[in-house]
Amino acid sequence: MKTTTKKTGKAPAIYDKERTKSKLIKAVGKILVKEGFQNVRINKVAEVAGVAKKGIYEYFGGLDGLIKAYLSQVDFWQIEKQKLEANNDQTLPDITKDFMLNLLKADFQYFLNSAEMQKIVLWGISEKNKAIRALADEREELGATVFHQADEIFKGTKVDYRATIAILVSAIYYTVLHVKGTGGNMCGIDVSSKEGTERMFKAMDRLLQLTYKYADIKL
Repeated sequence: MKTTTKKTGKAPAIYDKERTKSKLIKAVGKILVKEGFQNVRINKVAEVAGVAKKGIYEYFGGLDGLIKAYLSQVDFWQIEKQKLEANNDQTLPDITKDFMLNLLKADFQYFLNSAEMQKIVLWGISEKNKAIRALADEREELGATVFHQADEIFKGTKVDYRATIAILVSAIYYTVLHVKGTGGNMCGIDVSSKEGTERMFKAMDRLLQLTYKYADIKL
């Protein structure tokens, strides 16, 4: 139930603040998808959000701060990081084949279905931006947590696990961007279809199986 003041019947200032912040964050996504990252500018965001542009400075410190707040809500790896931080015992699951497979599958599905994430990745490789660079650094921090454990697991084997996962993640991004950008297929596979997605997942599973098997690590 919404809290209101006795005198005016209006929601308290904290509610108005959060509502305004939400409008501004959503406006970034709307502009990004419809008009492209080049149009994510202070005046445009304020116009689409329907609020004064001073709110961008007051609540986010400027456009970069707003973009960072937006990215933290829609970036797949940020969402995964928040899930890990919400884990009561703060324990990272064992880096098994199934753990990594499920993570890659979730990344693929999320990226395939998120027009915003597709635009964000294109933005990141097309234009230098402090907020996106900060996001990339934070992704690396999450990766460092995962790979620190993986380094111990694959230590002394012939497998470069970091490079292997880098190739798989890169393949996910390029495949989705290629298909969404051209409206075509990848290697004759319609990865947007249920059948095509399942083929991709089975291939990921097989590649990870071979990786763990080659390192002589029990699945």
